[in-house]
Order: sequence, then structure tokens, then C-alpha cells
Amino acid sequence: MKKIFIALTAAALALTLCACGGNSNNSSNSSTNNSTQASTASTASAASQESAASATEGTAKLQGALDKVKAQVTFPGETADYSAKRIQRTFGITEEQMEEFAGLYCNDGVTQDQIIYIKAKSDADVKDIQDKLKANLDSIYNVIKNYTPEQVEMIQKATVDTEGLYVSLVISNDAEKIKEIFNESIKG
Repeated sequence: MKKIFIALTAAALALTLCACGGNSNNSSNSSTNNSTQASTASTASAASQESAASATEGTAKLQGALDKVKAQVTFPGETADYSAKRIQRTFGITEEQMEEFAGLYCNDGVTQDQIIYIKAKSDADVKDIQDKLKANLDSIYNVIKNYTPEQVEMIQKATVDTEGLYVSLVISNDAEKIKEIFNESIKG
């Protein structure tokens, strides 16, 4: 009985350690203070699980664009990929409105960098998705406008763009480069 209990305890510990593993897409900002690190530790497990789920949900064209961005742009903090569930929770956009999607966000709790690419299923969905992304952008601005001037400036420059059924939101200091990669990908 003791051997079985020890084996089960060891297995539970191993699963816990695996679930707490971080995403290594980009290195963390070394100036992040301990309180920020503590607050992000609790979200790391959920982010890595959602990142794994989104790998199967994203589709070729938009995921390809996001992969190119990841290869060419360095983000200021650790990132995680958006899942359909996180898109719905964050923006209120449902899977029924999206033909495909891809996106990432900084999950360090400090930087607001994020990319969201969505191909809507209809023109009506384009308008609704665009409105929801704009509302989220306004919400982010209202939350941080009194905290970090460099983040506020970046958010003020962000736009929600549409091209046919494609809708995108890019919040980044490298927004122009990211938008260029996206536009090349959807035309190709």
C-alpha cells in the first residue's frame, strides 16, 4: 500500500511540475520585479495549457503569419498563444464567428503587447469582431493610462484593421513590421 501511495504521490508531483513549466518563446525582461514575477507565476500554468490547445485550433494562413512574426520580432516579455477559449473570454468573440484565428499576448502582467488575427465567417461577423476588439483596446487603455507612459503610447497607436473578412489588432512597438507580415500572408 505504501509503495502505491508513494508512486501516486510522485506521479502527482511530476504532473504539477510539468503544468508549471513556462513558455520559452522569448526571454523575460530582466528588470521585472519580484512582485510581478509572483503574480505571473499563477498565470503561467493556464497560459501554457491554452498555448498548447491553440496550436491545434489555429489554421494554416494566419498561424503561418504569426509564426513569421515570432521569427522576426522580439517581444519584451514571455508570450503565450491565444486559444479560442481565451479569445472568447477576453474579447467576447465566439468560435462560430471565426473561420480561423491566430494570436499571441505577453503574459508577464506588465507589457500589453499582443497580436490577434481573425478571419471572420461573414461580413456581419467582421463588424462585430472589429467592435469587440476596439472595445477591448479602449478597456486596456483605461486600465493602464495612469501607470506606464510607454505602454500607453503604444496602445494609443494601436488600431483594429480589416481587409475583407480578415480583422487584426496589433499592440506592439513593432506594429508596422507585424502588420506588413500579416498583409503579405493574407495576400499570398
